[in-house]
Amino acid sequence: MARKTIKLIAVLLTLALVAVACGGDSTSGPDETTDPDALKVIRFAFAPDPVWDYLVDSGIREQMEAEANIAILDSATWNEVGVYAGGNADIMSVGDFEVPTIVQEFGVESVIFGKYNIDRSILVASPDHPEYTTLEDCVGGKVAVWDTLSSTTIWGVLANELYGLDFRVDGGDFELVVVDHTNTVDQAASGDTDCALVLPDFAVPFLSTDAVKVLYDGKTSADLYAELVGKPGHEGPMINIFLARADWYESHPEEVAFFLELWETGVKAWTADRDQFVADYPEHFAVETDEQIAWIQDYVAEHDWFVSSVYLDQAWIDSEKELFGMLERAGLSETADPPTYDIVTP
Repeated sequence: MARKTIKLIAVLLTLALVAVACGGDSTSGPDETTDPDALKVIRFAFAPDPVWDYLVDSGIREQMEAEANIAILDSATWNEVGVYAGGNADIMSVGDFEVPTIVQEFGVESVIFGKYNIDRSILVASPDHPEYTTLEDCVGGKVAVWDTLSSTTIWGVLANELYGLDFRVDGGDFELVVVDHTNTVDQAASGDTDCALVLPDFAVPFLSTDAVKVLYDGKTSADLYAELVGKPGHEGPMINIFLARADWYESHPEEVAFFLELWETGVKAWTADRDQFVADYPEHFAVETDEQIAWIQDYVAEHDWFVSSVYLDQAWIDSEKELFGMLERAGLSETADPPTYDIVTP
């Protein structure tokens, strides 16, 4: 191992210990210093992800960090909100439609400055209901979902906007059954529920064998939303945006620019060779066999949920903001006011 790498690891380990010691201090981080040549640090909380693994395994992250004198202390976790709200992350990823609730409940003023993953959820029906074609057919029946927020919220908007229906846990026009996100499709396939919200990459064995019926001719929630706002091809709603603490964001423009540049590099690599990403990181797509890998490769080619660019532009923001009025109309938000978006120029 090169001495430069060993030195960088030692510095990062020291900074990690400092970060833990700093705990919930949201106004400062381990990179606060008067030395302009000191290593700058970004604390980042994010769920396991294939593009991030690629950036690490390829050495791109290490090279770009060394060139910029910026290091990312990443926390791989499924509880990004807890880490972020506790003051232990400067940046996290979450659905943009969840941001107003996070700001209100935790009092953390935040800024959306990048986008990453589009909501990819689809609706499927049990083989007991081959006649079903839309969510409206599921009225009064059981629907498997994986939580009360996330994609369930988006389908709550669609239910109200398309049919005037109430789609939520503990009430409404459906009986929503909350199970693990890996098991929603099994609930429908077995007939335990009439329908289910499904993440395609966690349901390949069922989708590839037609064990369930995919409704809306395979359209995702994002496809249906784009039709609602009259913007075919709109990348949204976003299940993963990049969110930063407002005070940190304003005082760390160099780190923000570097963060987006690094992720843009990863997204461009993904777009250039999706098949290789799936083959290299099958665990991120819940596939094992060659047949399953080939199926999800073909699916992603038609329904890519990764953005074409992490950078925001005003046209995208305007289309995405319409979601928040829909949330209020559906009774899923107390306000139609969207969160704060900020455009960073590449």
